[in-house]
Amino acid sequence: MARVLIIDDDDHIRSSLSRCFADLGHETLHAATLQEGLAQARAGADVIYLDLGLPDGDGKAAIDQLAATPDRPEIIVITGLGDNYGAREALACGAWDYLRKPASPHQVKASLVGALHYRASRHRETTPPQDFNACGILGESPSMTRVKHLLARAARSEANVLITGETGVGKELAAKAVHANSPRAGGPFVVVDCSTISKQLVESQLYGHVRGSFTGAHADHAGLVAAAHGGVLFLDEVGELPLSLQKSLLRVLQERRYRPVGGTRELASNFRLVAATNRDLEAMTGTGGFRGDLLFRLRTMEVALPALRERGEDMVLLARHFTAKSCSRYGATQKALSPQLLQALAAYGWPGNVRELGNVLEATVIEAGQDPVLYPKHLPHHVRLSAIGEAAPPQAAPAVVEGVSTEDMPAKPTPPLPSYEAFKAAQDRVYFQQLLDLAGRDVARASQISGLSVPSIYRRLQQIGLPTPGRTRR
Repeated sequence: MARVLIIDDDDHIRSSLSRCFADLGHETLHAATLQEGLAQARAGADVIYLDLGLPDGDGKAAIDQLAATPDRPEIIVITGLGDNYGAREALACGAWDYLRKPASPHQVKASLVGALHYRASRHRETTPPQDFNACGILGESPSMTRVKHLLARAARSEANVLITGETGVGKELAAKAVHANSPRAGGPFVVVDCSTISKQLVESQLYGHVRGSFTGAHADHAGLVAAAHGGVLFLDEVGELPLSLQKSLLRVLQERRYRPVGGTRELASNFRLVAATNRDLEAMTGTGGFRGDLLFRLRTMEVALPALRERGEDMVLLARHFTAKSCSRYGATQKALSPQLLQALAAYGWPGNVRELGNVLEATVIEAGQDPVLYPKHLPHHVRLSAIGEAAPPQAAPAVVEGVSTEDMPAKPTPPLPSYEAFKAAQDRVYFQQLLDLAGRDVARASQISGLSVPSIYRRLQQIGLPTPGRTRR
């Protein structure tokens, strides 16, 4: 008998699934919110059926956390949100299955049986190998633990690896970890920055050239593909490669052979390919910006790195690391981090991710001077202002949106004006109230109208103090 946890805010769904699993002889646990589900999972579960549009947050963001609870449960996403919302991210996080509502009893039972069979036979790795060289990758959150597992697995193979993630998440460090933990660790690690490589000389830079092949070619030159022989060729920002090069690169990846510019014979290079991008290559193939056959070749294995805002547990660890590093660099005494500073860091969105955090804390250490403790006053202004804005409670302000009653609005502004952040928060409240009314309080529909993602809507509703509804049942 297995313990099956159902996390869904729909009473009917919970009761229907419970009856289905009871017929199979399994114990069922219920949770109507994400926080309740996390608490139940920590008490023990073998399989979790997880809804994504929950009243207190987006279930997709909690997959790693749920999967890391003591029993290491399998996660099966079951959602009524349209257009396969979150399917790609959920499966990338290791979810066992993704079911669309309304799912038939046969689909539900089949997914559970498959997950339990896999669970009974799998080899459970709870930590990366002890000899895993993280190459400076820091983080102990569930999402980063999963990433280290994937990198260790990739390193043991010779497969091409595609590393994806936003700017500043550490894609080059991840590529170095694949190299350092592989049998090729003693070979070269050759970086090709595809965003800065010269379009006129790109083939010469990659494949080399022979003397006299073009103006300025005064001698034979071995390119970067040749330099990577016996090691790893790392194509950073591979989404920036010009289409003119993508076809020739595809053949090089297939054959591991290339022809220098102006050359008459092909040469061989025994390299392993690792590529990285912050762009959606699949979407680019749909618009003709990237070759689909090259994408298939690049992503034999794919490792998606999480954004810093999705690694809440790692923020303190990273902040202390970068503070200590900056103090050592400038010969300053090591500084403590105040709770207020940590709160301000947690409130900021970090569009530049870990790289931006390092730069911000370097600036903070410099600003603090001889002060032994870092406070929000030492932060760069844009980070501090963001934290203040996110923390500010909604305040009443004159309504300016068409269709909203202005009966009590004064004819002229009465000094002093509210702060811009307070005014913006009030207008956000008006906008989101109208958005929810228009969408019938269906968050998925509100997402389609506004162009915002479902998680963004939940986050904004919590920040401005509006109730966070479930979605209209489908």
